[in-house]
Amino acid sequence: MEIDLDSSLNQYKMFLLAQKGLSPETYRAYVGDIEDLIAFLDDRKARVPDRLMVRSYMLRLHSRYSRSTINRKLSSIRGFFDFVMERQGLDANPFSHVRSLKKREELPKFLSPEEMADMIEGVGPLRDRAILELFYSTGIRVSEMESMNCMDVDRGSGFILVTGKGSKQRRVPVGKKALSVICGYLEGRGIPDPLYCAEPLFLNSRGKRLRSRSIRLIVDQWSKRMGLSRHVSPHVIRHTFATHMLDAGADLRAIQEMLGHASLSTTQRYTHLTLDKLMDVYDKAHPKAKEDEWK
Repeated sequence: MEIDLDSSLNQYKMFLLAQKGLSPETYRAYVGDIEDLIAFLDDRKARVPDRLMVRSYMLRLHSRYSRSTINRKLSSIRGFFDFVMERQGLDANPFSHVRSLKKREELPKFLSPEEMADMIEGVGPLRDRAILELFYSTGIRVSEMESMNCMDVDRGSGFILVTGKGSKQRRVPVGKKALSVICGYLEGRGIPDPLYCAEPLFLNSRGKRLRSRSIRLIVDQWSKRMGLSRHVSPHVIRHTFATHMLDAGADLRAIQEMLGHASLSTTQRYTHLTLDKLMDVYDKAHPKAKEDEWK
């Protein structure tokens, strides 16, 4: 049976938009994953891959991407071929036998309070400063920042409205300093009160909504200018926010709510960092923790 994958992808795009409630960034990632596979198949003059071609494609992914990215791509592709099976009568999903990779348990990377403060203070343009202040003050995801509009900022209450995964909305408190910088940026655009403006919160140089890729570049560029030795992304700042909140004694469930985690177990991984820090403090401060005290 001849399968038209390009036509199927166009139908699948409409299905994703109508049924899945994906964030703009996740939608683009899913579509990009499938387009990459179709291009791979086109190069080999194939439509539905056999087992050998599936193996070749998976080897290609292994040579280029991390485990988590490979698992996401595999999930995207499986979902697409399930859709093709249902709509075009494909006999079997060619990727159904491919197992997802086990994730390595890694503690999240984060910056120290001093590094985070130095990075923010070194930013000149008001828009870029507002982006970094908002990330550090709230811990929101880059896709959530991209989708924000001016009216999502309520300076009267000190909260922002965030649309997270699955189009779920939550209200998140934002610090006074971050709120002041954001409102200063908006006043420069002629917006005295964001609550009554439906424009995108952050704009690019062409006056259009600033996309996730550009936001990541802004964060990366300023971290490099400050001479930070590690790669800093919006997700690193999200981890930094959570870790610093825990270190300051914030309740774990409150942090879960602010981060928009569906499960508390996702938030609990930050406690490993805090416990390691507590043990280090104990070893240095408590007289009975010193080895020679036990001799």
